[in-house]
Amino acid sequence: MERKSLRTRLTLGVLSAVAFSLLAMTWVVSRDLRINMEAAISAQQYSTVSLIAAEIDRSVRERLDLLHELSRTITRDDEGGDGIKLHLLERQGPLLRLFNLGVVVTDARGIAVASIPEGRIQVGTDYGTFAFTEEVVQHGRSVVTEPLHGKSTGLIVIAMAVPITAADGTILGTMVGVINLEQPNFLDEISTAKYGLTGDFVLTAPVSRITIASSDRRRTLQPGPEPGINPIYDRYIEGFEGSGIAVSSRGVEELTSSSRIPTTGWLMQSVLPTSEAFAPIHALQHRIALSSVVIMLVVGGLAWLWVRGQLRPLKAAAARLGDMGQGILPRQALPVRHNDEIGQLTSAFNDLLGRIEQQEAQAIEIVSNRRLRKILQNVPGMVFQYRRQPGGQDAFLFASEGAMAIYGVPADAVMADALLIRDLMLEDDKERLFGSMACSAEQMIRWQVDYRIRREDGRIHWLRVDALPERDPEGVVTWFGVVTDITTTKQMEAELRIAATTFQSHEGLFITDTQGVILRVNRAFSEITGYTEQEVIGRTPSILRSGRHDSSFYAQMWQQLAQAGVWSGEIWNKRKSGEVYPEWVTISAVKDADGTISHYVAAFRDITERKETEERIYRLAYFDALTNLPNRRLLGDRIQHAIVSSQRSHECCALFFLDIDHFKLLNDTKGHDVGDRLLADIAMRLTAALRNEDTVARLGGDEFVVMLERLSTDPRLAAASAALVAEKLRAVIAEPYDLDGYRHLTTSSIGVTIFQGEGQQVDALLKQADVALYEAKAAGRNTARFFDPAMQHQINERLALEAALREAIEQRRLALWYQPQVDAGGTTLGAEALLRWIDKDGRIIPTDRFIPLAEETGLIHPIGRFVLHAACQQLAAWASDPRLSEIVLAINISARQFAEPDFVTELQAMLAEHHVPRGRLKLELTESVVLERVDEAVQRMQQLRALGLLFALDDFGTGYSSLSYLKRLPVDQVKIDKAFVRDVCEDAGDAAIARTIVTLGHVLGISIIAEGVETEAQLDFLQACGCDAYQGYLFGKPMPVSQFERFAAAAAVATA
Repeated sequence: MERKSLRTRLTLGVLSAVAFSLLAMTWVVSRDLRINMEAAISAQQYSTVSLIAAEIDRSVRERLDLLHELSRTITRDDEGGDGIKLHLLERQGPLLRLFNLGVVVTDARGIAVASIPEGRIQVGTDYGTFAFTEEVVQHGRSVVTEPLHGKSTGLIVIAMAVPITAADGTILGTMVGVINLEQPNFLDEISTAKYGLTGDFVLTAPVSRITIASSDRRRTLQPGPEPGINPIYDRYIEGFEGSGIAVSSRGVEELTSSSRIPTTGWLMQSVLPTSEAFAPIHALQHRIALSSVVIMLVVGGLAWLWVRGQLRPLKAAAARLGDMGQGILPRQALPVRHNDEIGQLTSAFNDLLGRIEQQEAQAIEIVSNRRLRKILQNVPGMVFQYRRQPGGQDAFLFASEGAMAIYGVPADAVMADALLIRDLMLEDDKERLFGSMACSAEQMIRWQVDYRIRREDGRIHWLRVDALPERDPEGVVTWFGVVTDITTTKQMEAELRIAATTFQSHEGLFITDTQGVILRVNRAFSEITGYTEQEVIGRTPSILRSGRHDSSFYAQMWQQLAQAGVWSGEIWNKRKSGEVYPEWVTISAVKDADGTISHYVAAFRDITERKETEERIYRLAYFDALTNLPNRRLLGDRIQHAIVSSQRSHECCALFFLDIDHFKLLNDTKGHDVGDRLLADIAMRLTAALRNEDTVARLGGDEFVVMLERLSTDPRLAAASAALVAEKLRAVIAEPYDLDGYRHLTTSSIGVTIFQGEGQQVDALLKQADVALYEAKAAGRNTARFFDPAMQHQINERLALEAALREAIEQRRLALWYQPQVDAGGTTLGAEALLRWIDKDGRIIPTDRFIPLAEETGLIHPIGRFVLHAACQQLAAWASDPRLSEIVLAINISARQFAEPDFVTELQAMLAEHHVPRGRLKLELTESVVLERVDEAVQRMQQLRALGLLFALDDFGTGYSSLSYLKRLPVDQVKIDKAFVRDVCEDAGDAAIARTIVTLGHVLGISIIAEGVETEAQLDFLQACGCDAYQGYLFGKPMPVSQFERFAAAAAVATA
């Protein structure tokens, strides 16, 4: 940066002092002038306001006095309107001059009884609602109101009211003078007056803050600023009288004064912008500032001229010194022209110059010696002068201080005894060393040889001798040279050999300079990338970029390389063929001796196979193998992510549970391969029907889950969108499928739950969707249902029922009740064992409540085993009773129990354990149990028949009722369902079905029993059809075993 001259700095210093003094004086004068002028203008302004306030107060008092004077003429005798009106008419002239809207007289209730001029104010108008009327009547004092709306005129007026007082002091009423502010009145002088050029007068009502009158007519009858906007205005309202400065609500700084009018409490204010009030001060400040600038310019010019004259000798001396420094003039003494400070400075310089010349001569010699010493000290190794006498004696004529670094022996010791060095040499190298020395002396050629020494610390160092021989006339050879330590060089050579071997590894290797230009690559590089060495030398690794990584990735990589010197990571690169592949790269920075990066070495290997393996493992862990959809584990992660995202964005999400209707039937009839093909097709359809950000997952079997994200923030709109999607999915699934030439149609049931993030749990959401799916299935399938809290309540009840059922099974609160089965004569042929659940309170839980639940939860298996065990035990007990030994006991077998692989073996063990007589236990199966897998069912039934069991086909006529199946099944009895028996006497169709079943059974040699027989008419009809046995309330309800035994015993006696 260029330095300012001394002359400039001195001038600026003087000028700065003057400027500071002028600025300080200007500030003090301006401040005092403003304070004084503000006080003077404020006093003048307040005086003006006070005069106007006094004038207004006088005008108000004049009007009140006239009203008081007139009110005293009114007595009780004048309470009628005519008498009062007469008094008003007598003074009508003065009254209408002072009250431009007129005068009204009211009674003590505030009702107008008289007014002038006649017709302007309606007689009979109620003024009692005005606060001022109440104040005059109650307190007996005059009141001047703030602006208000007239009762009968609707005009904005000011009312002046005085009490009308009887001789005894009783208030007879009020006399009110009314001034219309919208017509000429005594306040108009304020509206026409101006304070200064831009100032205003303002008359304000303090309570309402309404402007009564103002020079600025736009403000008339407008509210003033709200509290807190204008501090000085708020002080005036609170009662302060005086002056002040504040910024108005319009953003203008104003000088204001305020005086309160005693009679009315109004505020008379004058407002003057400070821009006008203090205009003279601003003009004076401008003039002072201009004068100060002129003074500073004059003073600065004079100071510049004076300083230049004083510094002329010094400038001349400086110019001559500069020429000496640049070699233009020879170094010489300067002339001394004045005996002042500058002259003294010049003389001192001349003395200094003489001493410098003397010292320079001495320093030259010292520097020369030091230079030679430093050269020797900084030469790497030991500089030496070595002589070998003809007799073979060795001697170092000179050895530099490097001897200590090379041999670990001081230079003085080396020069005193050369054998110290010979003793350090390895024996293997001595012959070669001295041989080369002899050759150099004989041929007078350069002596150059590498050899090793072992230093006192035991470490071996490689040394190199490089010297030139010189022979004197006497034939003595002297070598002048240097010994250097080349241990590091030898190590580097070894490392380079190792590196060269390493460079041929199976990993791709390449070396670049600091600019990233490739200098060398190995064979594995070419094998992996497809580029030859000639194609990449001189280029940068960017030719391998695949485009998968952005610039921030490479910036971060280089940043880590700069900080740590090494970077490792996965990069997707591109081969010469264009194939993109993953590789694991390690880049190392190579530094020189100074620690500066000189090269980069990159080693990489193709990890395509590893990535493919990882991808396979990942897909096995998170995706369904059949459909390639996310599995339960990945679905859980995505739902959790959706919950968090929804909590931030407040957008709703929807979770669908989707189940393929009757999928098991397809699997059983067409095989699992066809079923898998259907599931794969459905997965593709669901994926194609949804957005990319939506999730389709398969939990197993025919259960799919769909999750929609980023729906509306309104749950109702989100539910509407989800409903549309659900219908779309049902329609997509319902389209025909070509399953290896087999055209298949199917439907789906969908359960939907809507969630919005906060407080949600993954398992709870899945359960809610599952509940909704259960409702969809219960509604007949092929439909969609949404979860609501009522469903949850039902589920909670269901869970409680399940827990209670498990407890009942464990605590043996299940029992068998028995309903008699009789023939036409009333003889008890057998009984149907019906399951009863008796809770802790002794109440019977209906089977239709817990049997479906047991089927779904798998509890039907322990329940079924209990029923079989109890039935076998009971039959064993009856076998010893002649009255009951012939009873055949029928029990219902569920489809799941019948399909158990070890059902036959388990039942055989029970029969053997209890010694159940053959032909006494009958298993009732429904059509659905045996018709799902007819061949398997027939085989199992035949195995059980061989054990002495009987079979009855329950609820016949309500299912498939295929005659071909019935012919194949080894059943002993068919039971007519109670649905047909109930209306057999009224419904011709039911009668025909019952008759057909009886006939069919007899043709096939199968016994027929009707259940649900409750009336004699039903019994008569069935007997006429030839039915073999009956069961129903007509003969007996289900009953405990003891009661049934009494019933059976009594029936046996009756029919004996």
